[in-house]
Amino acid sequence: MDAAPFRAHLRHALAVADVPWPAVAIAGGVPVGAVRALLFGRSGRQQARIDPRLAARLLSVDAGELSRMRATRVAASGTTDRLRSLLAAGVDPLQLARWCRVPPPELALLVDGDATTCSRLTEALILAAERLRATPPPRRAAA
Repeated sequence: MDAAPFRAHLRHALAVADVPWPAVAIAGGVPVGAVRALLFGRSGRQQARIDPRLAARLLSVDAGELSRMRATRVAASGTTDRLRSLLAAGVDPLQLARWCRVPPPELALLVDGDATTCSRLTEALILAAERLRATPPPRRAAA
């Protein structure tokens, strides 16, 4: 299946919703690496084909759903655990705050367990960070 229309759909939804690309993967229940490859290519090449099942899941994610992720509040306990694990693994807290689009003091509240809720978007971005950290980096094409 041609990947171009699905890439265009994702770019449009991301632009309208003004959320980072990993939110699409979490909202659609697809691998974060698959969305990264679709949007940015692999080894310097744009992805030409997409699995029909992946395409259907990505097509089900719309800008409205992505926008609502910012306003929807969820329990922070799982996010707190993931944050602590990422920080213990050496992830820089300021980079993590930028990745999640949260001010460092808000991230500190989550890490300390003082925040009982967080946005669904923050939850999704931390989950995506955890999954990306567990995934080997894409191979680069030989020069």
